[in-house]
Amino acid sequence: MSFFNADIIILSHEYPPYVFGGVATYIKNVAELLAQKGWRVLVIAGKASLTERIICREINNSLRICRIYFPEIPPRWFLYSLIIREYLRKLIEKMKHGVAVLTNGFNAWLTFRGLDDLGDRYRLITIFHGSLYVSLTYYSSIFNSKNLTYAFLSPQELLYFLETPLFDVLTRNDLCISDYYAFVAKHVFHEFRQLYRYFDDKIRQRGVVLYPGIEFEELYKLRQESEKKTKNKIIAAFVGRLFYSKGVVYAVQAIEYLVKELHERNIELWIFGKGPIETWLKWYIKKTQLSSYVKLFGHVPRSTLLSILAKYVNVLLHPSLYEAAPLAIMEAQALGIPAITFDLPWTPEFILHGTNGFRATYPDITGLAEYSIKAVDLNMQKIMYTAKSYDRNQTYKELEALILKSLI
Repeated sequence: MSFFNADIIILSHEYPPYVFGGVATYIKNVAELLAQKGWRVLVIAGKASLTERIICREINNSLRICRIYFPEIPPRWFLYSLIIREYLRKLIEKMKHGVAVLTNGFNAWLTFRGLDDLGDRYRLITIFHGSLYVSLTYYSSIFNSKNLTYAFLSPQELLYFLETPLFDVLTRNDLCISDYYAFVAKHVFHEFRQLYRYFDDKIRQRGVVLYPGIEFEELYKLRQESEKKTKNKIIAAFVGRLFYSKGVVYAVQAIEYLVKELHERNIELWIFGKGPIETWLKWYIKKTQLSSYVKLFGHVPRSTLLSILAKYVNVLLHPSLYEAAPLAIMEAQALGIPAITFDLPWTPEFILHGTNGFRATYPDITGLAEYSIKAVDLNMQKIMYTAKSYDRNQTYKELEALILKSLI
C-alpha cells in the first residue's frame, strides 16, 4: 500500500506508544480492527524527532503510521492540529481516490479550516467523546469547603475545565464542517442534541452511536481460564487517571468508611493509574492509617491489568462524576466484575442496578461502601452477558458501514 493510496486516514496526536487515556485506546483499536478487515489505514500521529520531522513506517500490509514532529508541550492536541494541516493537504492531493478521515472532537475544524478547496477528495467523520458543559454540572462538589483542598491539588484539571468555552466554540465548528458524526455512547448523542439544538437535524441524520468496543470473547475466555484467588478478602479496584473528577477520592473514602465505621477488615482497594493527586492520595492513606487496605499500583500494562482483574478483583469502584464510554466498566463486566458508580445521568446506560452493579445516590459515600460489599453476591454470568453489547465485532461493523456511506 502506498502512503498516498489509503482508504482511511486517522488523526490522533496521542497514538501509541504514549497513551493518555480512553480516547487514544479507542483510536488504536479502530485503526487495528479496520486494518484487519482489509481497509488501507494511515494513522497520522505525533512523536517524530525535531531532526527527522516526519517518520513513516509500515505496521502490516494494511496499516501505516506517519509520525509528525510537534512540540511536546500542552496543549498537545492544539499544536498537533495546526502543524499537520499542510502535510494533510499534500497527502490528500496525492490520493488517487476519495478518502475517509476520522478525527476526534476539538481537532476537526482546527485541522481542516482553509482546506475547503480539496472539495470531494475527502469525507470527514468526527468522533465525539462527551461534553465538558455536561461534565461541569456534576463538579460542584469540588468547590465546597470540604473538597476545596482536593481541587487545588489538581491544577491541570481546573485548567482543563476553565477551557470549556473554547472547547464549546471548537465543538460548534466541528459540527459545522464534519460530514458525519460518531458518538461513543447514547447519552453523548442525546447531550449533543440538547446542547447544540441548531445542529439537531444534522445530528439525527448524520450521527451514529459507536461504542468504543471491547474484545468480549477474549475477555470472556480470560475470565473462564483464570482461577479466582480470593485471598479471603474482597478486592475492590479503581482503574483510571488520578483526577478528582474520576472519583478516586470517593473510592478511598468508601473504603475508609467500611474499615472505620463498619469495622470491615476483609477488604482492600487496589488503585491502578497515575495522575496529579497521587501525592495527596499517598498522604491521605498514611494519615488515615489505611495503608493495609489501600494499595497504589501506578500504571500497569493493559494485558497485565486485565489478568490481575480476572484473577483477583471482586468489584470495580468507579465513582466518576462523568464518563462518555467507560472502557474500565465495560471490560470489568466482560470479566464478570460488577461496577459501583454514583447514580448520575451517564451511569444507567452502563449499570443495570442490581444486575451488573449498583448505582449509589450522589454523593453518598456510605452507599458506595455498602454496595461494594453487596455486589460480590451478584450473578457473574449475568454481569458478563450485559457486556456483550459492547463487543467490538458488532460496534465496528457500524463504523465500517459509516465509512462506506461516506466514501460512496
